[in-house]
Amino acid sequence: MPECFYHTGRPAVARCKQCGRGVCSQCRIVTDNGIFCSEKCRETFAVFQQRLKEAEEKRAAAQGNSARWRQVIFLIILLAAIIFFLKKFLW
Repeated sequence: MPECFYHTGRPAVARCKQCGRGVCSQCRIVTDNGIFCSEKCRETFAVFQQRLKEAEEKRAAAQGNSARWRQVIFLIILLAAIIFFLKKFLW
């Protein structure tokens, strides 16, 4: 592993989860989300995580809507087929 980004000559013990800089044990900021080199990187990662969560929620909602449309289209086609066969064979 390379040297600490902030302390020349001191070996890095971890890499920042956001920017990838090597940091020594004194400089690292350990959180539940990982190890960071600065508060700025920690905050940037937190914003990224929040935006990712929002995007996933929107995608899940959109998939739910498209599944409902597929069901509606399927039911319309099924109903049309039933009417067609009833008309052809019973009338």
